[in-house]
Amino acid sequence: MTFLALTATQVAWLCGLTLAAVIALFFLKLRHPRVAVASLLLWERVLVDNQHRSLLERLRRLLSLLLAITIALLIALALGRPEAGAITGEPREVVIVVDTSITMAAATADGQTRSDHAREAALRLVGDAGGADRFLVADTSGHVATAMTADRTQIEAALDRMTPTAARPTFPQLDLTDREVIVISDGVARLALPRTARALSVFEPADNVAIADFEVVTGGDGGGSEVRLVVANHSTDAKEVEIAIDLDAGSDADSRVTEVVTVAGRDAVARTIAIEGSPSGAILARVAADGDALAVDDEAVDYLPPPRGLRVALVSSGNDFLETLLALDARVDLTVVPPDRYGGDEAVDLYVFDEFAPLVQPSQPALLFRPPGRAWLAGSDAVAPLRASETGVTDWDEAHPILEFVSMRDVQIVGARHLEFATDAATRVVATAGGTPLVVARSATPRWVSVNFALDDSDFAMRPSFPMFMQNVLTWFAGEARPLRRSVGTIEVALADATVATIDGADVPARSRLGATLFEAPTPGLYVASSGAAGAYVAVNLPAGLSDVNGVTQTGRDRVELPPGRWLSSELWTYLLALALALAALEWWTYHRRITV
Repeated sequence: MTFLALTATQVAWLCGLTLAAVIALFFLKLRHPRVAVASLLLWERVLVDNQHRSLLERLRRLLSLLLAITIALLIALALGRPEAGAITGEPREVVIVVDTSITMAAATADGQTRSDHAREAALRLVGDAGGADRFLVADTSGHVATAMTADRTQIEAALDRMTPTAARPTFPQLDLTDREVIVISDGVARLALPRTARALSVFEPADNVAIADFEVVTGGDGGGSEVRLVVANHSTDAKEVEIAIDLDAGSDADSRVTEVVTVAGRDAVARTIAIEGSPSGAILARVAADGDALAVDDEAVDYLPPPRGLRVALVSSGNDFLETLLALDARVDLTVVPPDRYGGDEAVDLYVFDEFAPLVQPSQPALLFRPPGRAWLAGSDAVAPLRASETGVTDWDEAHPILEFVSMRDVQIVGARHLEFATDAATRVVATAGGTPLVVARSATPRWVSVNFALDDSDFAMRPSFPMFMQNVLTWFAGEARPLRRSVGTIEVALADATVATIDGADVPARSRLGATLFEAPTPGLYVASSGAAGAYVAVNLPAGLSDVNGVTQTGRDRVELPPGRWLSSELWTYLLALALALAALEWWTYHRRITV
């Protein structure tokens, strides 16, 4: 037998002292009071009867002493929390991992959630196990993990802290050597489970519609803005889904666009919704459908910076496409200048040069299409038609601001100037065809972007992404910060010691690390990070593919159980105290029946 609360020596000393104290108290002689009586005749008969009953009296006193000693020793042993494998079975170490992926927040038919059922299942496993068994409970979000413990209160408190999160779940890094592993999950999350792990499923089918993708873009058809979103129906039956777009969601203005679409079961629908006027600020999208079991994926947010007027000079001998595209942009005040009348002193914010470049770099930013070689462009004037193997864009930098959301896949190009640019920290080749630089961007002031082919020599201008390219370039030249688009979880912003708040002004805890600021965004929303005069908007949305509440990838067994102890399922001290209480009640009853003294 071993003891969990005290050492064996301490238990022995405690039992010895308890035994001595009980015996001493039992034989403690009491001084009886003297009483004067008129005669001893009656008492002599009583004394004669006591002589015949002396043996029984000694047995009664011995029984009382044994009961007192037994009760005291049972309490002393219980204080040491004894453990006996022959009685309760050998103690086990069990790891319980609770899935806290976002689908666990789906409502079930009884009004609870899958997460609630997971907690109940974990408590049932712990409650049915042996009292000496120890448990380690952890979740798949990495937020909660206990030490290996037999303290049921600590285990229950840890389970209460577990909540579904929209971050991608991962199986926790734990020491699983010689330990049973039980995973409680709805089976949707793709977890790399250990080979010996047992799965307990809390899956129940549910209806759910979600926003799978969302962005607001400028430079759509007609030069305006448009909302592009994907509505997914993870239910088995078709759903009528109402889409509501709140424009400038951070203000009190009531500006909403609604639309109803029918989405087949286990299908998705892409929608493009044009936005009239020039909205700015937070753009919020919501979807609603009957029987929706998961709410966190019903919203998505993006941000449009306030429009800024730009005076643009198009220097061209005639390019109807560029002239029309720029004229349709509501923020552009366009002036068309023939190359022979260019003076470099135009009152403009930026230039667009079409197959022309001045000898001297202008003081304003410049976008150039198939420019000749100039010293300030750091390129030669060599003309090299593209080889047959280089008629398409082979590589482009999607992370650069001017190519964000711009696809150059399958763009066909007949020829381009093979300008040998002297790249440096400020000059980057952001698109190439084999070894030929196609798009070069320089971030040093004044900025310039060189597109080394003419629009007439390619089909780039016919591609849907070309208006977005133009908008990106104008925004980059104007110095307007595009919003950061991130998934829920830990967000990093490249601002040192920044403060972070929601769009409603509520402060968000943040921490600094290596010149950046990190904060937690557990749900979709728009956040504002500020550091001095610098700032950034962060649009946080749910990652795609996390909200398929019916997309079960792992099956589980609903009857995963832990075998109870051999004879007794709880710790021995509980039974010892119960026995001590029962003996105390027995002693009280026998005393009043004059069986014991």
